[in-house]
Formats: sequence, C-alpha cells, structure tokens
Amino acid sequence: MRLFIAILVVVVTGSWGEAQEGKATNTHPLAFGFDQTIIDLNKLEWAPLEHEGVPPGAEIAVLRGRFEAGPLEVVVRLPANYTFPNHSHTSAEVYLWITGDFTYVAADGTAVDLSGRSFISLPGSVPHALICKEAPCMFYVRYARSFNMQIHPMPELKPLALE
Repeated sequence: MRLFIAILVVVVTGSWGEAQEGKATNTHPLAFGFDQTIIDLNKLEWAPLEHEGVPPGAEIAVLRGRFEAGPLEVVVRLPANYTFPNHSHTSAEVYLWITGDFTYVAADGTAVDLSGRSFISLPGSVPHALICKEAPCMFYVRYARSFNMQIHPMPELKPLALE
C-alpha cells in the first residue's frame, strides 16, 4: 500500500527525481508530498505582465493558481525607475517585497518610501501605485480570489516621511 501511495504522489506532483536535477522553477516546482510546492526564485520563468494601462517592462511569474479562478500567488518584477500605475483589484492582496526600494502610493496620493523588505496587506478595491527606485524590484503577491485589475488616474503625490 505504501508503494502505491508513493507512486501516486510522484505521478500527481511530479518526479522526486527532479529534486536531484536541481529543478525548482515555477513551471517545474519540486514536491515531496501532496500540495507541496518548492520553487527557487532565482529560476523563475517570467512572462510580460500585459494589461491595458500598464507600461511595458513589468514581468510576472505564476507560482500557484490561475488568474481566472484564484487564489493566485505570483512574483512580479519591475525594472529600475518604473512606475506601476494606480490600480485596484477586487480581491484582497498580500505583498511581500523581496528586493528593491520603492514608493507606495495610496489612493489619496500619500506616498511613502519603503525598503526592499516590506509587507503590505490590502483589502479588495483599494487603489494604489508602486514606484520602483534605482534598482529593479521583485515582490510576491497573493490574491485571495480570481485576478482582475482596474487602472485609475494617478493622484498628485503627497510625500510622507517615516522616521
């Protein structure tokens, strides 16, 4: 019975042999059991993040889930000196910033500079923009429900100094 379960897990989750080959991409994650996903963020396979109103240059790598069926977990990469426009999502979202200093812009234009090691949690339908500074930015985002995005006009920036 144990052998049957082990074979079933390998068939469903992918070959355990891939772990020995060093594969751990978002398209070939490692799995050592049911519903486990292990991905090396240095080996992500990126796609352009294309949406009306989003300037070229942003990239996305899907870690788990599907855009149309949520929840969805992704990593986003922005080039240096890039502004991701003011936007909102119907879904609540959680960010974990991995690299690159940035400015978070709230719906009212309040702009706060944050380090490349930040956590952001937003309920659904909250407009916000992101301005990547001198170095490229990379961050993890989890959407609780299916993905959608609405672009909003950029508010006038009101810098907020944090101590």
